Amino acid sequence: MPMKLAPFQPTLCCLLALLVHANGAASSSIAKDFCVVGAGPSGLQMGYYLEQSRRDYVILERSGAPGHFFAVYPRHRKLISINKRHTGKRNKEFNLRHDWNSLLSHDETMLFRHYSRDFFPHADDMVRYLSDYAKRFRLNVRYNTNVTEIRATADSSAWNGHRFVLGDQSGNEWRCQVLLVATGMWLPRVPRFIGSELVEGYENVSVNPSDFEGQSVLILGRGNSAFETADNIMGSTNLVHMLGRSHLRLSWATHYVGDLRS
Repeated sequence: MPMKLAPFQPTLCCLLALLVHANGAASSSIAKDFCVVGAGPSGLQMGYYLEQSRRDYVILERSGAPGHFFAVYPRHRKLISINKRHTGKRNKEFNLRHDWNSLLSHDETMLFRHYSRDFFPHADDMVRYLSDYAKRFRLNVRYNTNVTEIRATADSSAWNGHRFVLGDQSGNEWRCQVLLVATGMWLPRVPRFIGSELVEGYENVSVNPSDFEGQSVLILGRGNSAFETADNIMGSTNLVHMLGRSHLRLSWATHYVGDLRS
């Protein structure tokens, strides 16, 4: 006698599928002793020491690779941090004073001079270096994790009486006793004045000199980014004007690395 099959129940199957999907996407709460926000040079350097000390930590990075800043900036791709490979000295501390790109570690193969021979290196070399650094020391970096919220909650079991709770874009919560923010200064400073809406910022201005062919250009500011831009377009423009609020300060004179080094 042939077996009679029960009628198909699409509603029940769909409900089960929805439940499975919901369970798979459920948010979670992860506890760590140390949370580091940002996998740039500062975050990776701190991660190195936490890893070497065998601490319970995580580095949260919103992009898919370390050092994302250097994948975008400087816009014209030439770093102004020096890479002096030869100093005539054998003293390691002295040589590091002339190496402004390497992160500290116990492995001398991870010095930046092995990644570029240029005195002012290409920014892509820095991106490659930071990626290799994170892999070489097996740093615990969670990529594609965008921290959207940070708050402190009372916790009597914590050494300082509270914990930091970090929420990400997926609804996960990262709980830690110590929070280290290593995101850098990445927001543009935009002055407001009549007509400022017509100004192009350094972050989105064209880097193709031919786009400024025969034009007169006014650059607001006389810092490193301003001179980087002026140097790029000066061969194509009619005139380049530069305005600043104060007199020009050269780093070789002030001994401050944030002043003009272009």
